[in-house]
Order: sequence, then structure tokens, then C-alpha cells
Amino acid sequence: MASQEEATRQRAILVVEDEILIRSAVAEFLRNVGYRVIEAADAAEAVAIFASRTQIDLVFSDINMPGPMDGLGLVRWIADHHPGTHIILTSAISHARGAGQSGAGFLRKPYRLAEAARRIASLLNDPPQEEA
Repeated sequence: MASQEEATRQRAILVVEDEILIRSAVAEFLRNVGYRVIEAADAAEAVAIFASRTQIDLVFSDINMPGPMDGLGLVRWIADHHPGTHIILTSAISHARGAGQSGAGFLRKPYRLAEAARRIASLLNDPPQEEA
């Protein structure tokens, strides 16, 4: 059972997306529905955020990113270092099979921001947010 502090704490979402316009739009929408949002441009930045001991409840990450680690690699890293962290992967290329095998959720691009927020809320067991 969650403690009172956990129940009232604002949930933190790490948005990992190399396309700045997509990352900004997703982050702004999620902030508007009540989440605390941390942004990362790639997997290396995401790992650095985890290393800073920032509390992360869910990672919402693109699969295809520049650098040596893609979204699937990030899922493996999180599973090894922060098991129990919820993850939703996104991609315009159909990676649903790889995402499913990784244990992460998958949302195909383009997606509606309200659908992303609904999936996040479902994973975090929050009540559904009203669409603005």
C-alpha cells in the first residue's frame, strides 16, 4: 500500500525524445494535466537524470534516437538499474514486437497527446484526466 506521501506526491515523467518539437509538445501537455516532467534529448541524458537520483515514475521514450543507445537499450538499462519503473516506447516505425518483448508499453507515432496521457495515467493507476 502506498504511503500518504507517495499518494500526494506529483508523479514524475521522464520524456526522452530527440525531436525538440515533439518533446516540447509532449512535456507541455503532460505538465498541463498535472505531471512533473523532466526532459532528455537522448538515452545518455536519460541515464544521467537517473544517476542524479531524480525520482522517476514513468519513462516515455522514442525508440529511434541518436547515440550508442536507442530506446530499447534504454529499457534494458532501466530494467537492470531501476526495475519497476514504468516505460512507454514510441516510434513511427512499427517496433511493437520489440517493445512488447522488452516489457515496455508501445504507442505508435503519430499519437494523440490525450491518448499518451491516458496510457500514462493507466500505468500509474491515476484517474483518467479530462481532455482540455
